Amino acid sequence: MLTPSRFQKSSSGLPRWIHSTGSNKQAQIYQRKREHVPNNVLHRPTVDTVAERQDVKTSMAVQKPRRSLRNALGVQLLSQSLHDQVFKNCSFAAPPRIFTNIALAHLQAHELNPSQSSNLPSTEFSLPPLQGNNLLEHFYRIGSSNAEPYLSLAKSFADAQLCPPPEHWNIQAGWTKYIYESDGSGYHEHVPYPMHDGKPEQMLSFDIENLPKYHPFPVLACAASPNAWYAWISPWILDPSNASPEQLIPLGPPDVPRIVVGHNVSYDRARLLEEYHVDGTKNRFLDTMALHVAVKGISSHQRPAWMKHKKNKEEVKVQRREALEVVRSMIQEVQDGMDALRESEADGDIDGESRADLIRRWQELQEFMPGHQASLDRIHDSFLPGPPPGSEDVEDNDNVQSRWEDLTSMNSLADVAKLYCSIDLSKEIRDDFLTCTPEEILANLSDYISYCASDVNVTHQVYTKVFPGFSKNCPHPVSFAGILTMGSGFLPVNQEWEAYLERSEGLWNKMSKGVKDGLESLAREAVKNHPVGAEGGEDKWKDDPWLSQLDWTPKVVGKTRGVFPPEAEVEPPAKSQPSGVVPRWYSRLLDDPLSVYVIDRILPLLLNLSFDGHPMVFTQKDKWHYLQGKRKTIRRLPTASGLTKYLLRPRHALKLLDEGQMSSCDNKLAMKLCRPENKLKKEVLKLAKSVYSRGLTEKQIIKDPWYSQLDWSEVTSNAAQAVSIVRPKPKPKPVKPPPVYWPKWFWDLTKPKKDMPPASLDITMKNRFAPLLLRMSWLNYPLSHSREYGWTFRVPPRPEGEPIPENMKRLKALNFHDDADESLQILRSEGYTFYKLPHKDGETANVGSPLTKTFMNYAIDGTLSCGAGETANAIVDVAVQGSYWISSRDRIRRQMVSWQDPKTNRWDMGFPAEQDTEGERPKKWGIILPQVITMGTVTRRAIEKTWLTASNAKKNRVGSELKAMVRAPPGYAIVGADVDSEELWISSCMGDAQFGAHGATAIGWMTLEGTKAAGTDLHSKTAKILGTSRNQAKIFNYSRIYGAGMRHAILLLQQGNSKMTPEEAHKLASNLYASTKGKNTYRTDIFGRRFWFGGSESFLFNKLEAIALSDLPQTPALGCGITQALCKQNLPEGFGSDYLPSRINWVVQSSGVDYLHLLIVSMDYLIKKFGIQARYLISVHDELRYLVKEGDQYRAALALQIANLWTRSMFAYKLGMDDLPQGVAFFSAVDVDKVLRKEVDMPCITPSQPEPIPPGECLDITQILEKTNNGSLWRDGRAMETKINEPFEGSLEGYVEPDCLIHRSPSPAWLQAQSTKDFGEVKHLAKEESGLKFVRDAGPLAKTRGKRSDKISDDWAEMVERVLQSGRDLNLW
Repeated sequence: MLTPSRFQKSSSGLPRWIHSTGSNKQAQIYQRKREHVPNNVLHRPTVDTVAERQDVKTSMAVQKPRRSLRNALGVQLLSQSLHDQVFKNCSFAAPPRIFTNIALAHLQAHELNPSQSSNLPSTEFSLPPLQGNNLLEHFYRIGSSNAEPYLSLAKSFADAQLCPPPEHWNIQAGWTKYIYESDGSGYHEHVPYPMHDGKPEQMLSFDIENLPKYHPFPVLACAASPNAWYAWISPWILDPSNASPEQLIPLGPPDVPRIVVGHNVSYDRARLLEEYHVDGTKNRFLDTMALHVAVKGISSHQRPAWMKHKKNKEEVKVQRREALEVVRSMIQEVQDGMDALRESEADGDIDGESRADLIRRWQELQEFMPGHQASLDRIHDSFLPGPPPGSEDVEDNDNVQSRWEDLTSMNSLADVAKLYCSIDLSKEIRDDFLTCTPEEILANLSDYISYCASDVNVTHQVYTKVFPGFSKNCPHPVSFAGILTMGSGFLPVNQEWEAYLERSEGLWNKMSKGVKDGLESLAREAVKNHPVGAEGGEDKWKDDPWLSQLDWTPKVVGKTRGVFPPEAEVEPPAKSQPSGVVPRWYSRLLDDPLSVYVIDRILPLLLNLSFDGHPMVFTQKDKWHYLQGKRKTIRRLPTASGLTKYLLRPRHALKLLDEGQMSSCDNKLAMKLCRPENKLKKEVLKLAKSVYSRGLTEKQIIKDPWYSQLDWSEVTSNAAQAVSIVRPKPKPKPVKPPPVYWPKWFWDLTKPKKDMPPASLDITMKNRFAPLLLRMSWLNYPLSHSREYGWTFRVPPRPEGEPIPENMKRLKALNFHDDADESLQILRSEGYTFYKLPHKDGETANVGSPLTKTFMNYAIDGTLSCGAGETANAIVDVAVQGSYWISSRDRIRRQMVSWQDPKTNRWDMGFPAEQDTEGERPKKWGIILPQVITMGTVTRRAIEKTWLTASNAKKNRVGSELKAMVRAPPGYAIVGADVDSEELWISSCMGDAQFGAHGATAIGWMTLEGTKAAGTDLHSKTAKILGTSRNQAKIFNYSRIYGAGMRHAILLLQQGNSKMTPEEAHKLASNLYASTKGKNTYRTDIFGRRFWFGGSESFLFNKLEAIALSDLPQTPALGCGITQALCKQNLPEGFGSDYLPSRINWVVQSSGVDYLHLLIVSMDYLIKKFGIQARYLISVHDELRYLVKEGDQYRAALALQIANLWTRSMFAYKLGMDDLPQGVAFFSAVDVDKVLRKEVDMPCITPSQPEPIPPGECLDITQILEKTNNGSLWRDGRAMETKINEPFEGSLEGYVEPDCLIHRSPSPAWLQAQSTKDFGEVKHLAKEESGLKFVRDAGPLAKTRGKRSDKISDDWAEMVERVLQSGRDLNLW
């Protein structure tokens, strides 16, 4: 290890270790006088000109030794044979010996021993010759070859102009072509597909419309080319009774290369006939949404800020326009006044005061006008569209600078059209396709075709702007060719797809019924044990910490809720009830007509008080309020600041009655009662008597919004005898049974529902009552629900002197402010303490339900418990099993499957016919076209809602065998591989690039040579620091690489161990980050930038930040640029507002996308070159799958291995390293299987899939070579040619030779500064480097400059969540 003492100066003034390892030439160069560089220089090289820099690179390199199969850091490299074939004509200067010494000391400091490196068998075979003089040219050539002719078509279409769309549409089934002629002689004709001059169209802007409420198939479509317009109409929409709705749109012969442009075009592709064939087509699809995301998209972390900015901007515009309209009206008013004054003066009537006032106002307007005249001129009439391009309202131009919020937008066609073309696109008509009937659509079909054509036209206009931007941002042809292939995937399924849906749905329905029955039993038991509406029964629930949170207001139950009174018996008048039996409310009023209870609870109902026509309602929970709208939304009175306990008060009823906002059956009495006096007793008794003497029936009471709230249970009252009540003469009437009362919460659950019997309970796991009925607790403390904080737990008052448990010391006690939480605040005042349940997103987020999958681990370890017995445990177990199906069922059931009809051959998809087996489901084959957005995030990652988020099959998850439902047809196999630790290797390779040697950094060495057995791999090291399992450590490692900060590590630790205190979690996270990321200088005067030092990953993060913070960040492999919304020049300075985690995440994940594109393009080239019958199936992040004809599966497996070797070597080459470690050169295994799954030996057994699926083949490179005659890609197994006897593929047009050594450190001092843990040594090295003296210390690890954003970046947070959900085994070797 290099220590500060070893840096003492020799007589030459240089550190001694320079003399001990470098040549005289090195020392002389290192000793050169350096000038101080401005702070905006990321890292100043040791020399100031390109020529001098090259001189340093050359002079610092010692004579390159003969190549060894293991580098100085113990990393095993490619065999000589493979190296010579891959790194042809590539020979970078070897890193100086001093660099190697620093690397070795760095590894030793992190307890890594190069002598413990693995020993892998050497692999040698003949590769296909490179298509170029070196690997860089090879990829450029095969990229351009694969991109053509589509790239030329795409460029031509971007330069083309569409002719005007037709004004009238011909209504006929199928395609109609519309030819435009400028002289008005245009015409239309029926065509089988878009074609011009007898040839299929090759460039189309395309859009479809369908009726999702009825079926997923298209009802109409429009397409436009530079030659003509086309409209397609489904026969079904014209004649639904005689035509099938299952119609697909023909686009033309599948062997014609064709570019189809659309917005979210994968949705449109799924409605094209030719795409449903196992052999595929030559159609390629360009998505303007994906292109926009790659050029000007925003990260999910930026969306809230963008939405706020947009809202503020719109408000400012509205205010400005209103102000300018006022000014315009004032100008007109002054002009009218001046005209009138002139007329008066002409008549001799001179008003000097009016004249002076008009002149003053005119002068004020003249002063206002110069700065706002342009805005006044741009005020348009309300019926005209918004301002033209560049004509936004005038703003201060003193500091003109583009804001990132103004350079981006959301992804809808309307937003994108506004951003790129300043087009205001109305999408209101789109709603008609969601709500209208086919007959209504047909009645206005021409209008709907015009709407579709408008989208086609706008899409093309957007395309002409965004495609050139994409070509500039992602200039390498591999990027273009890669997204074309990714947009052509497909998924074959058979009859087992329908069986899967039936099994999963049937099992879930059975399980959910069990859950519902269990919850219903608990609910009915609670009502039975706690009756309401009877003497002595109202208070039993109050002492229950769970049930007391429910609304126990008594509600009268009738027939609508299944309560039917027995047949009434007629009772003779003599046996009628005595006059002393009266309703409870009446008895209380007779006892004291002006008591507080009577005035506050009874009289407002007798007076029929209403606000704006809405009857006033009282409940124990919400006090006095009224209900509004169909959803019965609770509303407060405008005079109320919180809950309204007392209504008949001057502040409320008196004021509102006086203003006419409140009404009553007796306004005068109501207003008097707001200031009650004894003389009002008679009037009150008279009012009560009038209501009581009506003899209201039960039905009338229930229907009345006021009287239904009174307590009509009958009691005997002495006061009743003292009151003279004139009642009608008793008549024989049926004897009514006493009313039945239910608590309001139960009454609400039994609300009548269509097609359901009365009294059916609507209660599920999602219902807020469920945790209360299950009597759930956190750490044995009962749960409580707060409107302000979501789910909390309640801790009782602690006896004096009892210590606070350790796991609660750092928790934040809650204080309630929402009126709805008044009962919780009362408990708080009685000594109870409330704490929030932990949320995966931190303290600021509320838990919506403790029964989600996030809390399942807490239920397993006992932190979250239920007190309702075995029923509760069974319900929780069902929740675990059904969690996947609940969250995914809608997306899965909506998958559009088109089936091959073997009888009519209507849709021939190329599948071989199969004979049905007696007693089994009839065999059939179909295709799903996954609706992949090829660049759905700012990192250019592909997204898709179902297949790209599907988890692996789990034994206790219903429906989790989804991926295994994708099957290889007879005669085919699914061949694919998972890229081993793709993004981790890419990131560590960037750190190693500073040394110019693989494994030079601790994380690089652990990624390449660390082993699980020896505890030297990255995950084992992290697990040791944190005291967690290795699997848990994986999550920490990946989230950190994706840019997550220490706060996220703290959250992960607490999620993994609910008993861990925040203090303990903070300490562990600090240790982790100090050991891995290191410490930060937090100053830019040392080496010209802030940087990390002393950690095992300091080199990695410094390189990632260097790229992310550069003026124009680009991925190292393909040179793809970052979106404008994350570009440095468009972001404000300041920690947090510069979205650094999102930008670091972009460097990692966008490089991962480059890896995938390089891999796909290599496969496309090899498949075409060697005639392998294979087709791209799908890629799920780091998984790549192909459908291959049996007989070619091993050649395809070999092609995958070669593609991976080329791709890894491309990254190493571009990072300035002319070799590749043997351990990462090939896939650890290539799968040859019959189903789509993570591993070939996964049986995919789940509750809905009890039968295991037979295993497939798993082949490493040695086994593949054995099956392909030692690595032959030819069908006949002949030897591979080693020389090219024909011209190279593709072209080098636009190719620029890059400087691959720009990532290598320009000086050993910079490397040692990152390696050392001593900040004093860092300052010493900087002084030697610059000649300046540095005094101030580095800030602490947690110290920030400026405001730090507390929000976790969704980019890497989603990635971590994906890892957790998928359950992938992220082995690094």
